[in-house]
Amino acid sequence: MREPKFFRRFDYNRDRLPNSFLASMDRVETIDEARNCSGLSIGYPGWALLYYLVLSTIDPEQETLVIETGTNFGASTIVLAQALSDSGAHGHVHTIEIDEQTHEKAKSQFAQSGVGDRITAHLGDAKAALPSVLDSIPQVDVAFLDGCHLLDDVVAEFRAVRAKLTPKSLVIFDNTYLIAEPHEDQRVHGALGAIVDEFGGNVVNFPSVSWYTPGMAIWQSQPFDMWPPPIRKSQL
Repeated sequence: MREPKFFRRFDYNRDRLPNSFLASMDRVETIDEARNCSGLSIGYPGWALLYYLVLSTIDPEQETLVIETGTNFGASTIVLAQALSDSGAHGHVHTIEIDEQTHEKAKSQFAQSGVGDRITAHLGDAKAALPSVLDSIPQVDVAFLDGCHLLDDVVAEFRAVRAKLTPKSLVIFDNTYLIAEPHEDQRVHGALGAIVDEFGGNVVNFPSVSWYTPGMAIWQSQPFDMWPPPIRKSQL
C-alpha cells in the first residue's frame, strides 16, 4: 500500500456540523480520540459534503429513501438522517453493519441524535443483507456504500442497489484515493473504474476529504431527463 493521506479536520468550528449530538461526539483533537467517539467515520469536512449532497438532491414533494453500508458508530448515518429531516420531506435511512457490537453502539448513538426515528439499523454482511432490505423499499434515491472496501465487494454492493436506482439517484463512495500498488487489490478506486466500464454513468471525485483512505466520489446515471443514457463499452 502507498503512504496514507489524511484530510479529516479537527481545527474547525463544531457549529458547522448539521447535528448537535454529532458535534458533541467530535470534540476531539486526534484520530485516536476520534476512533473512540465517532468510530471510523469520514469526519469533517466529509460530513458536511455528505449532508449537502443529500440535502441538495431531495425532492421535498416525494419520499426519499437512503441506503448505507458500513454503519460503524453511526456518525455518517446521523448526517444522512439529518439531511432528510432538514429537508422537510418524508424519507428514511436504512443502514447495514456487519459487526454486532458496533451495530449496538450505533443504535445507542441514534437514540441520542434526535433523528433516530428516520433510521432503521440492520445487522449483517451488506452483500447478504442488501437483497432483503431492498425488497422492502420501492427505490433508492441515495446510496452511501462504505462497507468493505475491496474491489469485488464494492462492485457487488453497487450491483445490488443498481436495480433500485432511478436515473437521478446518487451513489456515494468513500476512500477513493489510489492507495493500492499495481499488484494489490485496487479497492474503491478500482471499483469505480469497473462500475463505469460496466454501467456507464458519471463520477465526480472529491479528493481532499476523509482519511485513510481519503477521497469521496459520487456516481449518477443520468442527471437530466433529456440526455440519452451513456453508451457502455459493451455496446460499441
